[in-house]
Order: sequence, then structure tokens, then C-alpha cells
Amino acid sequence: MSDVTAPSAFSWSLASLKDRPARYLGVVCAVFIRYFMGLFFLSAGINKVRKGWLWSDYGREVFQARIADMEKLDLMTIEAFGLMYLKLFAVPFSAPISWILSLGELYVGIACLLGLTSRWAGAMAFFLMFNFAIGGYYDASLLPLMALALVLILTPSGHWLGLDRRMAAKHPGAVWFR
Repeated sequence: MSDVTAPSAFSWSLASLKDRPARYLGVVCAVFIRYFMGLFFLSAGINKVRKGWLWSDYGREVFQARIADMEKLDLMTIEAFGLMYLKLFAVPFSAPISWILSLGELYVGIACLLGLTSRWAGAMAFFLMFNFAIGGYYDASLLPLMALALVLILTPSGHWLGLDRRMAAKHPGAVWFR
């Protein structure tokens, strides 16, 4: 059985910076990305809670407004799929989707800021961004945000400056803290 703390063998020291500067810079960038994503998703989740996504039909109204906007356009195939996705999935299931969006964004934000279940938070961020794109809410920011979510999935950033390392040591078999 392998040691779960092995990927996080990193030291925040001047010696580490001098010894392997590229790795040190990579770790700093990954941790910065995690904090950026945490702030971004936490603010988006708080915004959804403030607007009442959890207890009102606000999510349904947003989806219906997007449908109206998309129906005015001459849609290409991928956009037509987004329109169908909104009409056949997002609007009929707007209440659970509103909960998933709101709580998912809050989870990603808190998990990234704490460095707790960081890779899972990255997977949830990717899932949310992917669904935004399918639903026709794509813009220039979605692809970079999806790429940043992949950085969270592929790096143990929660081990470098977060709670994942401590939790992995406490619960060595748990996949949540890898």
C-alpha cells in the first residue's frame, strides 16, 4: 500500500525554492488557483442564496429567460442542444437543479479555501461549468474556468497549503483527501 502523503512531499522553504524553483512555482500557482476558484465559487454561491435560488422559482425564471433569448437567435446545432437541455431538463427540474447549483458552488468555494477535499471540489467545479456550457450559459470565461478546475483535479493542492494532508494522515484509506 502506498503512502497517501507522498504526493504532498513539499516544503515551504527557501531551500526548496532554490533546489527546485520550477516545482516551487508550480505549487504556488496551483495553490493560487485553488484560492481564486474558492473565492469565485463562494461569491457565486452566496449570490445565488441571496437571490433565493434555494426557496423560490428564481432558478426557473433564469432558465426561462435564457430560453427566450436563445429562441430569438438562429441556432446552430450545439446551441439547439442547449435549448433542448433547458426546455426538457433545466426548467422541469429547476428546484433540484437550483439546489445543486447553489450548494455546489458553496461547497466548491469553502472546500477550495480550506484545502479540504480539493480534488473533489475541482471535479464539482468542472461539472458545474460543463453544465453551464450545455445550458447555453457559455462565454469566454467558461473554458479557462474548466481548465483551472482540471488543475485542482490533477494536483494535490490541498496537501500543500490546506487540510487535505492532515485529513489524509488521519484517514489513510479515504479517497476524499488525496
